[in-house]
Amino acid sequence: MPTARPHAEIIELQYLRAIAVMMVVVGHLHQAGSRFLGADGFGPVGFTGFAGVDVFFVISGFIIHTLYRQADGPSLAFGLKRLNRIFPLYWIFTALVAIGYMLIGDQLGFADQSIDWVTSLSLLPTGQPPLLLVGWTLTHELYFYLVYGLALFLPRRWRLAAAGLWAGLTLLAMTDILRPGPPWAVLALSGFNLQFLAGIVLAEFRDRLPSMRGAASLLAVLGFALAAVWTGRFGIEGLAHADTRAMIFAPLAIGIVAAVLAWQPRWPRGFAAVGDWSYAIYLGHLLVISVLARLLPDLIPGALSGLLVLYATGLTGSIALGALAHRWVERPLLVAGKQLISRVSRPGRPRT
Repeated sequence: MPTARPHAEIIELQYLRAIAVMMVVVGHLHQAGSRFLGADGFGPVGFTGFAGVDVFFVISGFIIHTLYRQADGPSLAFGLKRLNRIFPLYWIFTALVAIGYMLIGDQLGFADQSIDWVTSLSLLPTGQPPLLLVGWTLTHELYFYLVYGLALFLPRRWRLAAAGLWAGLTLLAMTDILRPGPPWAVLALSGFNLQFLAGIVLAEFRDRLPSMRGAASLLAVLGFALAAVWTGRFGIEGLAHADTRAMIFAPLAIGIVAAVLAWQPRWPRGFAAVGDWSYAIYLGHLLVISVLARLLPDLIPGALSGLLVLYATGLTGSIALGALAHRWVERPLLVAGKQLISRVSRPGRPRT
């Protein structure tokens, strides 16, 4: 392969992260506009933006398998790097939400006694949402990391078979042949597992993806059509069941990731930078939207004008907050964490 390929692939992954986080921000802006301004700009189809979460899950499967598919065994560094990537910035934004809750009261949809601090700080599956609402997705991320890390204990030739077994059990649970009960069992057999596994499949076939550009593009188009028709018909209520949502959004998410990896586009570097900031944007955008959605009805008369201002300021503010948080908080924390991990783990393992 050409030596430029690894760099090109990094750029493509930045594009994908940028696409995913912008989809999620738009989905929440649409939700806020409907709730606080009474303006339904895109109709129920606007909730298709929430498929950005599913794009992130496919990306995660692709990245982790690309990094560790040739690993000879488990390593302490694997787990520590994943925790370093998730928790420090998450805890900081959770603290900001907690401060906001104390200052402005029940503006985040919680009653005081309903806040599950165990979930909010540990992201363990308790059946309750975390205080930082987007944290539910990180519970799925951490579970995927756990399963993949355990799979590294297996001989390399058995790992894909183990992934197939995981997929099979998940499908059985989704058809109610298996009926998971407690929250940890629901997480273990969630339909979102299939999206992480789809990312693994794309990593296995990544060298063939350029020859499958047409199929990848068609999957993305058909996936968008399915998601738009579903949300247009059922609205956000149609996404309430996690397994249903996972299957409705899976074709779109897989298609987007496959198409970008297949076409290897060259978009402006500024868009790639949004991919670098995507985790900080993801954690912080609800704070921006929550403030704006409560200020704009009093400042901007008229639902349509308020909606336009909400979108413009919400996107700009979310990106700006993400850029600042990445530059001054996330990146220093990641560097410090990696330095600490390098002291306590064995050398010679794949680096993120």
